Amino acid sequence: MKNATDWQAGGEYTYTVSLAAAKDPGYTIEGNGSYTVTSADGLMNVAELVNGGKTDINITLDTDIDLTGKDWTPIGTDYDNSYKGTFDGGGHTITGLTFTTNDEYAGLFGWLNRAGTVKNVVMEGIQITSNHMFGNTGGVAGFSWGTIENCSVSGSVSGTVYVGGVVGAQIGGSITGCSSSATVKGMVDVGGVAGQTNSSATLTACYATGNVTLEIDSPKNLSGGGLVGFNGGSSVLACYATGNVTSTGSSTGYVHIGGFLGNNYTTVTACYWKNNHEQGIGYNKKSTGATKVDGTDVTWQKAVDAMNTALQTAGSKWRYELNGALPTLRKL
Repeated sequence: MKNATDWQAGGEYTYTVSLAAAKDPGYTIEGNGSYTVTSADGLMNVAELVNGGKTDINITLDTDIDLTGKDWTPIGTDYDNSYKGTFDGGGHTITGLTFTTNDEYAGLFGWLNRAGTVKNVVMEGIQITSNHMFGNTGGVAGFSWGTIENCSVSGSVSGTVYVGGVVGAQIGGSITGCSSSATVKGMVDVGGVAGQTNSSATLTACYATGNVTLEIDSPKNLSGGGLVGFNGGSSVLACYATGNVTSTGSSTGYVHIGGFLGNNYTTVTACYWKNNHEQGIGYNKKSTGATKVDGTDVTWQKAVDAMNTALQTAGSKWRYELNGALPTLRKL
C-alpha cells in the first residue's frame, strides 16, 4: 500500500480499495464438467478451449447466438484438435456466422472426430467461403466422421473440393434429420447436404432445397448433386432434394451431375428429387432408388408415405409431414 512505511504504532489509517469485476467468459461450467454457453463471446471462448486442446468437452447452448461481426475460427480446426465431445444446440439459432478463410476445414466445426456429435442447432443466414485448394467446407462441419443430427442450415456455402450445405465431407459416421436451404458452390464434389459421403456413412431423413452450382475449372473428375455430390460408400435412406443443380465452365475429366446425386456407388432407398434435372443420379453403380416427383403420378404425398414407411421399417424415429408445399421433418 502507498506510504505503508509511514505507518505509526497506535495510528489509524483509511484506504479505499477497488476490486475490478471479473470478465464474464460467456459460459458456465457445470458440476459434470460440461460447458453451458450463454453468449456469442462464450461460444468464441469455448471454441478457443477446444482448439487449445480441450477437444472432448461437452457444450450446450443456453440461448440464441449472434456471431455478427465476430472473427470466427471453427471449433476443431484440424485433425489434431478434432472435436470429440457432444455439442447440443438445444434447438437454438446461430446467426451471423460469416467468414472467409484459406484454411482447409471450414464451418461451425472444422473437423468433427469419430467420437464427436453435433445436434439440435439451427444455423441461419450463414456466409462461409473457403479458398483452400483442397478445402472441406460445410455449414455445420467442413470434415466429419462423427454424428450430426437435427441440424438445419440457411445462407451460402462456397468452397473448392468438398462442399455441402451441412458438411463438406462425411467419411463414416452419420447425418440424420438434417436439412439445408443454403446455396452451395464448389469445384469438385458439391451437394446440397454433403459434398461427399463415404466409408459406410449413413445419410437418413435429410433434405436440401438450396441451389447447387458446380464451378468447373479443373482437369479433375467432378460431381454435383441436389443432395450429395459424390456418394462413394454411404447408404442413403428417405432423403429428398429440390434445389436446381447447374454447372459453369468445362473439364477434361468426367463430369457427373444429377438432380439428386452426382455419383453413386451404394444403396439408395425411398429417395426423391424435383428440380431442373430429369436424371436423378449422374453416374450410378447401384439401382437408382431415387424417383422424380412429377406432381401427377408421383406426388409429394406419395413420396412422404414411401419415405415414412422406409423410416419405420429401418427403426428410425424420424418422420416426414406435408403441411405446406414441401415435406418437413419431425422426431417421434
